[in-house]
Amino acid sequence: MSSPVTMPSPDAGRPPLLEATGLTKVFLSGGKSFKAVDDVSLRIPQGGVLGIVGESGSGKSTVARLVMRLIEPTAGRILLDGEDLSAMSGEPLRLVRRHMQIVFQNPHSALNPRHTIRDAIAEPFLVQTQLRGIELERRVDGLLDIVSLPKAFKYRYPHELSGGQKQRICIARAVALEPRLLVLDEPTSALDVSVQAQIITFLQELRERLNLTYLFISHNLAVVRYLCDHVIVMNRGRMVEEGPTDAVFANPSEDYTRKLIASIPRLPQRAQT
Repeated sequence: MSSPVTMPSPDAGRPPLLEATGLTKVFLSGGKSFKAVDDVSLRIPQGGVLGIVGESGSGKSTVARLVMRLIEPTAGRILLDGEDLSAMSGEPLRLVRRHMQIVFQNPHSALNPRHTIRDAIAEPFLVQTQLRGIELERRVDGLLDIVSLPKAFKYRYPHELSGGQKQRICIARAVALEPRLLVLDEPTSALDVSVQAQIITFLQELRERLNLTYLFISHNLAVVRYLCDHVIVMNRGRMVEEGPTDAVFANPSEDYTRKLIASIPRLPQRAQT
């Protein structure tokens, strides 16, 4: 299956914020090739949440990195608000990246242990803007407010924070430049179950507050059902099913999807917005 995701009728006439068509990634190793992503297409309107699910090795995280241009596609196009990222390099690509950010799955390795929390949050401003001095400190304080952490955390180091607090710092850093798209690559998989629930609830609230668009990568179908409007199911690098989340979970058309859903003992209801 390679057709783009079709959004619900209220979004049918809206141009997508993110659109990818025919994404393919072939890795070469030892003279052999491996197709990690095979002809994947997707669309997300502004404010939407698209989930990509599948078992380990299904290619979902590779899609996230392709969308962010962290790795180069073998084939396919990536459009952000109509701009072709596939054709960009150098300074134009650096500038457009402030509109799209990624949160990785392991907050423990995502933060430099030698940098304070203040340094971690300030980094995007130092790299992408001329913001300095008092105004920079105000922005750092404001981002700590957004992720519901005390301003005193500025002076702490990552080892002094819990896993959930570290992930909130990673999210604060990701939204610092007010991006339109946030790619979340297994953002809760390295956290305890109780902390996972807190972070997912927080992400839902943050999306509504900042009108963010999410590409949410996960192997946890229960979380995807709660958070996502649409879902793509991947297996061995290919899309095997896609559609509105509630419809896919209520009536999956593929055996692979049915097996994934059957492996979940209990599914919460998706959040209403």
